[in-house]
Amino acid sequence: MSTAGSGSMGTAASGTTATTYGERARAVGAGSAWRASLGQERHWAYQARFPESAAFNVPIAVLLRGPVDLDTLERALRAVVTRHESLRASFGESAGRLTARLHDPGDIPVLRHDLRPLSEAERIRSLREIGSREAARPFDLRAEPTTRVHLVSLAAEETVVVVNFHHIAFDGWSSPVFFEDLADRYGALLAGAPGGPAPDHRYVDFSVWQRRRIARGRHDAQLDHWRQVLADPPPPLPWPRDGRDPEAPWWAGDMAWLGLPQSLIQDAQQAARACGTSFFVLGLAVYQLALRRLTGCDHLAVGTPFAGRTDPRWADVVGFFVNTLVMPYVFRPDVPVGRLVEDTHRLVMAAHENQDLPYGVLLDELAPPVEPERTPYFQSMFILQNTPSPTRSFGSGTLATNKLVTGSARYDVTFSLGRRHGELALELENRPRLVGQETAIELARAFFGLLAAATADLTTPVGALEPAPVPLSVQRRGDLEPGIDGLFRGMIGDWRPAA
Repeated sequence: MSTAGSGSMGTAASGTTATTYGERARAVGAGSAWRASLGQERHWAYQARFPESAAFNVPIAVLLRGPVDLDTLERALRAVVTRHESLRASFGESAGRLTARLHDPGDIPVLRHDLRPLSEAERIRSLREIGSREAARPFDLRAEPTTRVHLVSLAAEETVVVVNFHHIAFDGWSSPVFFEDLADRYGALLAGAPGGPAPDHRYVDFSVWQRRRIARGRHDAQLDHWRQVLADPPPPLPWPRDGRDPEAPWWAGDMAWLGLPQSLIQDAQQAARACGTSFFVLGLAVYQLALRRLTGCDHLAVGTPFAGRTDPRWADVVGFFVNTLVMPYVFRPDVPVGRLVEDTHRLVMAAHENQDLPYGVLLDELAPPVEPERTPYFQSMFILQNTPSPTRSFGSGTLATNKLVTGSARYDVTFSLGRRHGELALELENRPRLVGQETAIELARAFFGLLAAATADLTTPVGALEPAPVPLSVQRRGDLEPGIDGLFRGMIGDWRPAA
């Protein structure tokens, strides 16, 4: 979930002593405990407040093509959660502190489903029911570990793995680490080999490292930076009221997918290079303009995630490292688009240099005004997915992953640009209690129209910028027909009561 090409992933240090699976397992057996990280504390607080929400589930469907030994695959899964302890932790409070407690790897639920005897239509329907139900089921962080798995036998050489993580233990950069470890361990077990070494560092090391740095004042300069940047907090975004669903739970979410002309992206990337910056920066600048156009707010802020792995020792560790950064904006109509992009570039680069201070600590220190149930400083998230793709090989076959839809929303609107079938597309999440889906789609149309206009002429004052016509394809929940996007299409969790 890193954005802006932050480059915050490092290369693991060399020259250290490798630790095998067995050695690491003995060091951190079931019953071990440590103090949770600062980011984990915020996830815990949200889940405790909204126990019915699956907003911070990270469900992924994996299609394995080729022969798969399910017993070996299950052993490989348990071996990976052995080496990445955060995936087998539950949480509890003691003396005002949140503690992660480790379960035995055997406690991770791995359920098997054999759909091979069913007709093709029944197999697809059953698979989607399994994925949708799992994606929408919240975690009980007090009682269960942060990972759940389903192994679905679909055909002779087609196996689907539905694996669900809680975000408290897993972020976007964890995905390639997890699946590469899974493929490595599976292959090693088949061959009777020991497999690759365990990481030299653990998530508990990060938690301790982070707290010590803050306690020793290592982030005081970063706090001063954010105190200056956020000295004048913007008001909450006043979304249009049309299309809202007052009956929806506060945490509920809807999703739409937008396809767009790739020529627009290529033109925008070229324009960004002409400004000496990245497509992310140009996109963020235009997104601010689109929000202003929709809401009428001249003073607003956007959230965006940064990887948070600024130290190379965390590169091969599964856990929650990502940090949310706030990007404020004040509309000045006479500023040319190119100048806005330059200003946004400086804002993003400064944020990159000050990304280690956790968002939760920032809120505690600055105590901004808070509106009930809404995120302080910002209510909309802008994301350009640039996490590496997981390994594509698995044993003698192949592996393909697809993120599932939970039916819950983390923010009022999440605007996430990422690769889909090799092309950049938009995943658009809205909170229907506050933002109607058509309003969110209107925002997306404004964004791409303004992006086209800005790319065509960077000298245009932002106050005079008008959206250019851009052909977009829109798919909503009800539009997802079988076969459009392969086997995973339709695995969508829903907050609505079953009919």
